[in-house]
Amino acid sequence: MLAPPDLLRVVHSVFIDRETLLHDYVPAKLPHRERELKRLKHYFEPVISGEAASVKVHLVGGVGTGKTLLCRKVGGIVARESGGRVKFAYVNLAYAHRPYHAMAEVHRQVLGVPAAGLSPEEMLRNILDYLVAEDASLLVALDEVDAYIAEGRSQRILYMLPRAYELEPKAAGRISLIYASRSLDWLKRLDEATLDTIGRTSAIHLSAYGFEQVRDIVAYRAELAFKPGALDEELIDFVAQISMPYGGVRYALELLLEAGTLADYEGSKSVRAGHVRSAHASIPKGANGALCPEELSLHKQALLKAIYDALNAYGSAYLPVEEAYSLYKVVCEQLNVEPEGEEEARAHIEALSRDGYIMLRAGAIAVEYPYERTLQIIERLLKKAKIYEPKP
Repeated sequence: MLAPPDLLRVVHSVFIDRETLLHDYVPAKLPHRERELKRLKHYFEPVISGEAASVKVHLVGGVGTGKTLLCRKVGGIVARESGGRVKFAYVNLAYAHRPYHAMAEVHRQVLGVPAAGLSPEEMLRNILDYLVAEDASLLVALDEVDAYIAEGRSQRILYMLPRAYELEPKAAGRISLIYASRSLDWLKRLDEATLDTIGRTSAIHLSAYGFEQVRDIVAYRAELAFKPGALDEELIDFVAQISMPYGGVRYALELLLEAGTLADYEGSKSVRAGHVRSAHASIPKGANGALCPEELSLHKQALLKAIYDALNAYGSAYLPVEEAYSLYKVVCEQLNVEPEGEEEARAHIEALSRDGYIMLRAGAIAVEYPYERTLQIIERLLKKAKIYEPKP
């Protein structure tokens, strides 16, 4: 007698650990980024050794070049090699639409407690008091800083952290920063005071991965994710080649995850080329390659969730823009996030259309591709993002 399908899929899973294919997983090794990791760590050697040094570094590279992984990796190394004396906080500014939310996340990661009811200055004061009392230092990675500035967000967070010593002179030399961005053009948008505060900062530029590099990274992650024999060597080449026009490594990992999931669903003991082809066909593509909802700001994600949920509920092809905005405000309320104004939301909708997430026609929104997988990713991201959003 055959086992029930769900049991069969568990018994015959091709995976050892599917989590190793997720975009936010930090592996033990970073193939083809060893040199950049070594250089980035070198900048923070004075911090590791206990010197009173405020180090600032730009980490610059396009989508899928490993900025976030490098930030998290070097943060863990610095914290570990300092014996825990250096604390590390990672903040994705795409989810922190005000300085309050960015500082609340630093406060949570450093002190382990929420910061509801405190102003950004009060949060920073708490952090500084802790650093001075413990004779500790802090390394903060500000990711997606260019997207944050491009959306017209307050520059206050970029001013406060480097000048924390003005709030507490004893904290001088205790806060270091990594600014991760796709380019350095965001610096041109800063006011003079903020630009002067950032000052002359070293920069590490990450070039795009070539085919051989993508192939090596895919092979390494596949070894972590799949059981021995579950993925043929030629499929690694196949996945890498397919992924090159769609963002390289990030798309390749998504493709592997989806192909493996299809293999499990069918009860197959291995991933086959047909699974890869089916997975490739099922993943929506945008104007610039594969859709990457992880790269969107919190408010764009909230808008997409509102749109997808409404189209699911109504079973219709189109959703009026005005209704999308009303539903977006409901999603924001659920997230405990203050919604953007209607004009800003419309600008986000137009940007989502340009990127290929949605289509616009005569004041109505449609979605060209199946969006269930994208919705699942967005819901997972928004669930995580709620930690950024305690209201003051």
